[in-house]
Amino acid sequence: MHWHNGILFCCGTLFTALTLLIPSLPLAARESRPFWTEKTAFVEGDDLFVVGVASKASTAEAGRQQAFEHGKIELMNYAQVTSLEAQGLVIETQMTHEESNSDGTITVYRLLRVPATKLVAIQGRLETKSRAQEQALEKARSELLTIQQSLSEKAQKLDQQQRQVEQLLQQLATRVQGSAFDKTGTPSERPTAAGTLAEKLRQTEAQLDAQEEELEKISKRARARITQEQEAFRKRCKHLVLGMTKEEVTAVMGHPTRTDSDSIVWEYLGITYSVRVLFGTRDTLVMIRHQTGTETVGPPTRDGCP
Repeated sequence: MHWHNGILFCCGTLFTALTLLIPSLPLAARESRPFWTEKTAFVEGDDLFVVGVASKASTAEAGRQQAFEHGKIELMNYAQVTSLEAQGLVIETQMTHEESNSDGTITVYRLLRVPATKLVAIQGRLETKSRAQEQALEKARSELLTIQQSLSEKAQKLDQQQRQVEQLLQQLATRVQGSAFDKTGTPSERPTAAGTLAEKLRQTEAQLDAQEEELEKISKRARARITQEQEAFRKRCKHLVLGMTKEEVTAVMGHPTRTDSDSIVWEYLGITYSVRVLFGTRDTLVMIRHQTGTETVGPPTRDGCP
């Protein structure tokens, strides 16, 4: 009987110890983490550090790769710069921290480092390039507005001259009828006035023809330029596929003319044509929209161009 009670006492003591120990295991894991795992980004000396985290990865290698990609996204969001490698920025791994989970998965923390001075220089170059693009776009829009105003003025002048021609025709018809016969019914000899009006009419018609020809040339040049711009957009955007990452969209379309504050909506603006792309919660392409002026070209497309 005594040995039976002793066994029960030992089992109870062991159960109590395990009950107290098991909740303390995650706490011990947290306490053993490096300080940087609690941060997202920080600057130390001349370097910028960002932390990428991969939770519940199937393997350590997959977790390291996911943590690196998440760290790059964190870095791009922090610096407001897309496609860092394309800008010549080298991202180095400073250290990693790995934790095994009770379900057999692995959580990986990866500390990435980039030179802060080089990152600032890249930001400066991109801002300068963006300002230059905006200035070129504004200049092109101003030139287009000037052409449109000129066409409007010439069209008004043409309309005015057409009304003048109609008035001359009416006056000519009236004078010809009045001068064909005098009051006695005999033919009148007044060819000079009719000849002068006819000559004015021919001159006015020649001027109208020349002005109409010039307007047609201007219109053809404008249509050709607009078509060329639209085709340039289409040659690039036909390669867009839903599910692309931001780096892949940048490789196809180049850097956007402007983005929203969350870098979810990217816009590529031309003078008369624009393309807008939308990224989802996983920073992958979910919608493509084309627009001519203020008019949307077709419904939002899934892949490529409408």
